[in-house]
Amino acid sequence: MSALLADIGGTNARFALLQGGQVGPPLVLPVAGHATADDAIAAALATLAPEGGVDRAVLALAGPVLEEPVRLTNADWALDSRAIAARFGLDRVLLVNDFLAQARALPHLQAEDVLPLDGGQAVAGAPLLVVGPGTGLGAAGLVPAPGGPIAIPTEGGHIGLAGETAREDAVIAALRARCGRAGAEEALSGRGLVNLDAISAGLQGAPVPSRDAAQIVAAATTCPVAGEAVVHFLNFLASYAGDMALAWGARGGVFIAGGIPPRLLHLLDRASFRARFEAKPPMRHWLAEVPLAIVTHPAPAFAGLAAMAQEP
Repeated sequence: MSALLADIGGTNARFALLQGGQVGPPLVLPVAGHATADDAIAAALATLAPEGGVDRAVLALAGPVLEEPVRLTNADWALDSRAIAARFGLDRVLLVNDFLAQARALPHLQAEDVLPLDGGQAVAGAPLLVVGPGTGLGAAGLVPAPGGPIAIPTEGGHIGLAGETAREDAVIAALRARCGRAGAEEALSGRGLVNLDAISAGLQGAPVPSRDAAQIVAAATTCPVAGEAVVHFLNFLASYAGDMALAWGARGGVFIAGGIPPRLLHLLDRASFRARFEAKPPMRHWLAEVPLAIVTHPAPAFAGLAAMAQEP
């Protein structure tokens, strides 16, 4: 059995080949560089399996997988499993939400794949939760079941954002005016960091900068505007993760994935982040026992995709 695996987000599509139970090195293709998903799949197969032999594909998509064709939330691609199978001669094509794959990967993460942020011991058999800011904001749970844990994708990235201080209330009001709604993804994503940068400039009475998320992170230690934007981002992320942990009863642990958090590790005050995560009175004691970690593995979803590809 040989399978094409893919983790397709709004910015990059990562492909890898599963052969002999092993996942090969990923190939990263820019979504904007390919007009359609089929074009990207063709390019991936030409590079990863030029001799053919691939009989199935499991593709994780950044968007709700409810009916086909599945459209990405933050990119202009649409995917249909039957059409993909017919075009590429595959026996089986499975389309899943990208954070469903992230959730399925959680039991396979090793100690070197995560940065622990303290907490108590994971409760055996309790739900696990993964959230992650990247191009968008994803969330999924892994819940116990008699036949083994079940991954449940959500659209939890679009819940409302809550502030804890008067300054954050001002940020949220400005976010609402800027975006029409102060949803979590409008702050906790690549474009969210750009939103926070512009709003911080307005609150400081400074010129609104024109820069992307990577430039904001690079400027955070020298520019007061970028510095405030990153502080808001980390505080909102910690609070959001705590809210989601309570909603899911995630006593098995909360994992923060996505492309942005690993790039902020040099700016992260672990104690402050942990305290913000727990600051939910009267449930502070409950959250204090929840293990919290940042996923540092560069492509964690592939472990979950591989597990699904090998299922009957």
